[in-house]
Amino acid sequence: MARRGVLGVLAGGATALLSGCGLFGGNSYRFRMTVEVDTPQGLNTGSSVYAVRGFTTSDLLTGGTSSDTQFKGEATMVDLGNGRVLFALLRMANGTSSDDNLAIMSMKAMDPAYANNKKDSAQRIASGNGITSPAEVAPKDYPLLVTFGDMQNPTSVTRVDPTNLAASFGPGVRLKRIVVEVTDDDVTTGIEERLGWLDDMWNHDINRDGPFYKRFPSETQFLQRK
Repeated sequence: MARRGVLGVLAGGATALLSGCGLFGGNSYRFRMTVEVDTPQGLNTGSSVYAVRGFTTSDLLTGGTSSDTQFKGEATMVDLGNGRVLFALLRMANGTSSDDNLAIMSMKAMDPAYANNKKDSAQRIASGNGITSPAEVAPKDYPLLVTFGDMQNPTSVTRVDPTNLAASFGPGVRLKRIVVEVTDDDVTTGIEERLGWLDDMWNHDINRDGPFYKRFPSETQFLQRK
């Protein structure tokens, strides 16, 4: 994937904000994703909380219906010391479109009955009906992993192989597992405090098609969803 695609996965935003106290109920839920990394110094972890709403959509051409999600959150960061940070972006590494986000990953991991109906799956997860939580994410559904050679330079982003973190971070560094679980904690915020250029990217080009936005690698669109 080109660098412009990796940055976008770190911070994408849903068109409608999800809010409320406790679990959403109905067809909305929050989940926490925790990334665990073994290092020579011990286990390092990072986690973020995301909000998901599943809903039914209508196809005006065919008259049929399908389902989709609204999704809110930001990339998970794992601090590996010496200024090295692993980012788990908002898009699955094997995804074919920006719709293959962590909402779908959470459904696949926690809902054994998931069959591409996102609204029904969201309802089951929200109700706790027949789901597994916490649940390990299958490697084929892992999020896209990246790191930055220079945290203040978005063009320094590089992709990280989940099966070979040592190539990016040195001997003895290994991805142990990724776990998701239902939570009523608040959605995680604050990634822009580590990536000072992120606010500029969103604020200068609201429609994401202006000249300022195009200066950033496409991966930046997957860092945060508001």
